[in-house]
Amino acid sequence: MAYKDLEPVSKQLTIAVGLTVVGFMAFGLILSYYRNVLFDKTLIDMKGQNNDLRASIEEGYRSLEYFKSSQYKDKYAKENLGLVNPGEKVLIIQKPSVPIGTNSEISEMQKEQREAAFLELLRQMPTLEHWKLYFFGKEKLAGLKHGT
Repeated sequence: MAYKDLEPVSKQLTIAVGLTVVGFMAFGLILSYYRNVLFDKTLIDMKGQNNDLRASIEEGYRSLEYFKSSQYKDKYAKENLGLVNPGEKVLIIQKPSVPIGTNSEISEMQKEQREAAFLELLRQMPTLEHWKLYFFGKEKLAGLKHGT
């Protein structure tokens, strides 16, 4: 009778050990597949980076060729050194100092510029200074807001 009681336990133990081994093998297979997928993704990313580097290098070579050209040397001499070739004339084009538009548009634009400058000043100012101006310097705050 003792033998009959041991037989089902050994069968159950054998099945449990077998299922555990199969489970570990399946886990190993899944882990290996996941690593392969990550490796493939890394390879694709590296190919993209290589293509970007190739394009950057090609752009660098084109820039280098341009900087070595006589066209660039002539442009550099004219812009930075003020030199001109014989027979050439220099024409200086200046931007108009007063914007084109009606007076109301100009004043509206000036208001917006003053307001933007005021807001930028407030952004750069520490919060403690904000409170000091609010409580103790309302006149100064109003003057800053109106651009005076």
